[in-house]
Amino acid sequence: MRSRTALNLAGLLLLGLMVFTAAFVPAVSADRVNGFMVGDAELTTAAGTPASFEWILYNNDTVPYVITPTSDPSSNGEFSAVFDQSYLTMYPGESESIIMTVTTVREMSSSTLVFQVHFDITQMNELGNSFSINSTVQLKVVPVFGAGAGDNKILGTWENNLPWPLDGNAGAFVVSVGIWALIALFVILVADPLLHRFTSKTATELDDMVLKIIRGPVLLLMVLFGAVNSLEILNLSRSLIADLELAYNVAFILVMAWLSYKIYAGVIVHYGHKLAAKTDSEVDDVLLPILEKLGMIVIPIVALAVILGLFGYNLTVILAGMGFMGIVIGYAAQATLANFFAGMQMMFDRPFRIGDLLRLDNGDICEVRHIGMRATELYNTFTNEMVIVPNNDIANKKIVNMVQPDRRLKIAVAVGVSYGSDVDTVMRLMKEAAQSLPEVMDDPDHQTVVRFSDFADSSLNFTAFIWVKDLDLQFKVASDYRAELLRRFDNNGIEIPFPQSVVWLRDLGKAEEG
Repeated sequence: MRSRTALNLAGLLLLGLMVFTAAFVPAVSADRVNGFMVGDAELTTAAGTPASFEWILYNNDTVPYVITPTSDPSSNGEFSAVFDQSYLTMYPGESESIIMTVTTVREMSSSTLVFQVHFDITQMNELGNSFSINSTVQLKVVPVFGAGAGDNKILGTWENNLPWPLDGNAGAFVVSVGIWALIALFVILVADPLLHRFTSKTATELDDMVLKIIRGPVLLLMVLFGAVNSLEILNLSRSLIADLELAYNVAFILVMAWLSYKIYAGVIVHYGHKLAAKTDSEVDDVLLPILEKLGMIVIPIVALAVILGLFGYNLTVILAGMGFMGIVIGYAAQATLANFFAGMQMMFDRPFRIGDLLRLDNGDICEVRHIGMRATELYNTFTNEMVIVPNNDIANKKIVNMVQPDRRLKIAVAVGVSYGSDVDTVMRLMKEAAQSLPEVMDDPDHQTVVRFSDFADSSLNFTAFIWVKDLDLQFKVASDYRAELLRRFDNNGIEIPFPQSVVWLRDLGKAEEG
């Protein structure tokens, strides 16, 4: 009895377990191929911008299948629907992704496209066994050009409730043109003089400059916008409306680029030059012209890139191509770039300034006239010539800045006297001759020093080291010193010999016999 009761209880527990499993364990789909969408079935895109729908298909069977996707509709003159795979093969347990991309023309008007997507599935080892999976997707296309084109609205905004004969699109067009003409006249005859009168009373000239710059571009944009806005009221073709708006967008970008450069050059660079004139640094004086030229290059390039984007070109590819061209140009112009970076280095290190005197490695003494980003202009003070030296040559060679740390200069003047001259007298006369010149420094820290430098073949050589008050006087001091020294030597019987050789014959008699 007890065993029978235990069996009954075990049976009840097994039955409960089976009910629980059936209730809470998900059921396995009986479909041979499962398909489901990834993302939304309803999308919105702008005309000319592709949109994509994606499905995941899974082979839930034990046999392989070939799947062919189709779309209804597939294309017409304004759009096309294309799958990334014309067909795919799926073996048991495999899953595949398939994407349908819908491309529309930029001239397309506001539309809602509905696509019936069919996945025709055929068993590979039994061609007669086939079935399909169906899906419906929807794409809402927002127009890019002429969203309100053809509407009988004044200025494209207000309903045309005018009486005949102005109650049609032509009437709305005529009235809109008249309103835009009145607006332009108001800006020219009223708004512009009022703004000019207001800005003329302010203390700053910035507002006057900005008003002068933007007057022309703003009026031009107003005329262009009014013309396009009025023409769109007429029942024109979509392609013509797209061409009109595209032309206006291109003109708008060009005018904005022109306006940006005028503000950049007329305001920013203008104030940059004013600030640079107040500083002692030469870096800003050199960098400002570079920035001005950089604006002439960067602003048109940006405008061109935006215009190419309007025409549907891939800017990433264009930028990559420009980067490659930059590498090629950089390799071809490496000497120019070396001079440029050497100029930048000199701008920040400042080894010399405009007006400094430099002694080059060939001995020439030149005055710095201009430091550019490619070359430095030097004035040869001896030959009255302008010397253009590439910045890279200056950066890689020994250059002596003669005005650093100051303009004082110590020169060396050598002189030779005949053998037999009194050395002390010669040194005293040489020092007194230097002290007699007003351009020579004579303070305790800058005394003239005379040194007995050499026993030469024909003379005793002495060198005077003389401090000159200004390096511009070095050649005058050297000349005046030699003249004064010659006069003092003559007054004291000191002879400056000319080169001579003395030949001694020890035994003249033997020489005559020989």
